[in-house]
Amino acid sequence: MKTKKIVRTSKALTLFIVLAAIAALASTSELLYESSGVSSFKLTQNPDGARIATKSSQDYEMYRKYTQQGGEELFLVSSAKTVQEFLDAEGIAGSISWSVRKGPRLEQVLWGKSEQATELNVHGSQPVIVSGLGGCCAELTGYRLFDIESGRLLMAFNDFAWRQKVVQPFSLEVPNSALKFRYIGLISQDSTRDRDFVDPEVGKSAVVLIKYANESLKQKLQVDIEVADGFAPSVQEVKLEKDPSVPGSDKIEIQDDQVRLWNIDGATSPTAITGVLLKIVIDGGKGPKTLKIPVKNDQFDLASAQVPEGVAVHPIVQLRTF
Repeated sequence: MKTKKIVRTSKALTLFIVLAAIAALASTSELLYESSGVSSFKLTQNPDGARIATKSSQDYEMYRKYTQQGGEELFLVSSAKTVQEFLDAEGIAGSISWSVRKGPRLEQVLWGKSEQATELNVHGSQPVIVSGLGGCCAELTGYRLFDIESGRLLMAFNDFAWRQKVVQPFSLEVPNSALKFRYIGLISQDSTRDRDFVDPEVGKSAVVLIKYANESLKQKLQVDIEVADGFAPSVQEVKLEKDPSVPGSDKIEIQDDQVRLWNIDGATSPTAITGVLLKIVIDGGKGPKTLKIPVKNDQFDLASAQVPEGVAVHPIVQLRTF
């Protein structure tokens, strides 16, 4: 019995020491920044009997940027989201407002935005934010990629891998280099937003937009395809592959939607960016068509693209460029 009593006393003493230490830290810690928000939920029913669940919430996500010159930089994305889910029919709607702060005390407000959206995701290792607008049925969530520091809209895109959480389109990274990430994204006719197609070639239908961005949108291409009667064009597969025609492309590392260009390790000139192919399989009811467009000199090289019969690819320029 004495042994048991000693053990209990020892545990109690340990707990007291831990609590005392936590209290001491709390009393001496310095508050650098603080914010709070409100969450709510309500269930409503329309006169026609349709039920709607409305969720409102406040969220905070941090991004830590590391630079050789300035060390660590802290960013905070504060967001207020309201999402409506329709319980008796397919579909979702929502709106999000967010702001981005920066600094050791998060004292500098960089930018903010409000839009119709149902999700907002901060990338854990790249300086970007993605908003998404969900839809219903066979619609693809329309995503928008923003630079976290400037707020610049880099591109709109869809995710053809149906990921649970989307934080980027395809990205190209040059290891051991100061060159910024390059992004490759696509928008299909099934997107919930940003379907800013132009008129297709005569006898064809527009099926997908292809985009290439660095610090801003650099290229925008439209793909048209011949369509059989009674069919709508669709995108069946999208992926990045190593370009076997480029020396050293076997060194390139491709992990899902992230590509590391080890073939140009340490490159300082953007024109060195090369070595991958964008592969797209599309169908207009006349059988699958495989399109391959290489990236060379930091852009899509249409002159070297593999374009199947019945398909056309052409650059488009508009005032609305995302």
